[in-house]
Formats: sequence, C-alpha cells, structure tokens
Amino acid sequence: MRQKKTTPYGQLSRRKQRDNFIRLRQKIRNDSSFYGGEFTSDHVLNEPGRPALYNQWADAYFLGSDGLTIWNATIITAAREFWDVVEELAHTRAWDLLTPEEQSAEAEIKFEPIWSNGHRMFRMAERPKLVYEKYSGLSFIEYQDKLAEEIVLNEPPEIFESFETDRSYCYGTGLNMVVHVDEINQATIEESIRRFRQVGESNWRSATPLLRSELPLETQNAAFSRIRLQQSTPDGTAII
Repeated sequence: MRQKKTTPYGQLSRRKQRDNFIRLRQKIRNDSSFYGGEFTSDHVLNEPGRPALYNQWADAYFLGSDGLTIWNATIITAAREFWDVVEELAHTRAWDLLTPEEQSAEAEIKFEPIWSNGHRMFRMAERPKLVYEKYSGLSFIEYQDKLAEEIVLNEPPEIFESFETDRSYCYGTGLNMVVHVDEINQATIEESIRRFRQVGESNWRSATPLLRSELPLETQNAAFSRIRLQQSTPDGTAII
C-alpha cells in the first residue's frame, strides 16, 4: 500500500491555515470553563488530590499572534527534562554493552493466545529474566536503573529552560517548552504562553542552566516509588 504523504502545516494555503485558526479559536472559547480561555488541551488539569509528580508534562494548543499560526505545544518541567536525559544516557550506555544477539533477545516481543468472552485474543507473553555477567548478574532494566542512579549522583546533566519550534507537524507548528516549575497546570501553561509571546514566539534558551539544587536528587523511578509508598498507607505518610 502506498504510504500517504503528510504536508507540514506551514505549507498549507493561507486559507486553510486561517480556517483551522478560526476553528481552534472557537474551541478555546468553548473550553474556557475548563482551561481559562488561553489554550485548550486533551489533558485533565488541576485535578484535586493528584500529586504534583504526576503533573510533569502536558500538551496544549494555543493561537499565534499572526492570525494564522497554531502552536501545538508540549510543556514539560525541568525536572522531567532532567529525568528524560538521565534515562536516555543510562539506556544508551547499557544497550551499547550488549552484543547484537543480546540486543535482539532484549527487543524480542512474543504474544500468546487467550480467550476472553468467547473471543480469541492475544497478550504479551511473559519472558524469562535475562541477566548478564557484564552487568554483575543484573538484568538490562536493573543495570539501566543502576546507571541512572550513578548519573544523577555523579554526572547530572545541565538543564536549560527553553522554547524550541518544530515545523514538521501536520497540525500547527510544534513547540517544545521546558519550564522550571513544580508541576504543569493551567496557571503554569498560561505563564509559559505569556513568556513565549514575550520572546517573540521564537526559539529561545536561557543563558544559564538551572542550579543543581533546583533539579532532582533522585531518579524518576525512585521518586515515583516514594509517592506510591506514601499513597499506600492509611494516613498518607511514608513508611520508613
């Protein structure tokens, strides 16, 4: 089958871009009771009782100042960016130690048939745990987690606040926003949009990285494990 070619949004005619702009403007107005009138999103924001750690990113759509541009934005916290970089470094280092045969074994996915309500379906088959001498008897995931802990402790990556545009999107112009906030919610999205407009709706990066004290001192897995532990106790306190 011939693959359908997608046209980057910026290559559409001005009429089509304007039509999409007007439709999004109306949707933002319709959704103003949920998102405040500056943007719209598919995410549930400001959910009562939801830990800030679970609100580290969100997608949002908002209007450009030229009457044509739609910004298709992903907003993430600096903490989430830090964790993403750490995980990527750890994954790459662990993966590069494996032979091509070992990499194939790690990447292999098998499915097994099951019956549900009289219908035959498939689920991912559980595979035996693979451990490696080069990992000191650890599995790939365990060794990756170990490397992530070491990177956080000994060589934490520098993180900058930034706005980076991507014009390859087929709906709107892509925008990746890294902002130094505790969580992503309506207020922080609105502030990010305000700052983006203040720099002329263009690429931007802060002149200096965030201080080490402003970034996580533990891995993402450790942070989520702690939150889950707190939530599992009757009074909401952590078990030491």
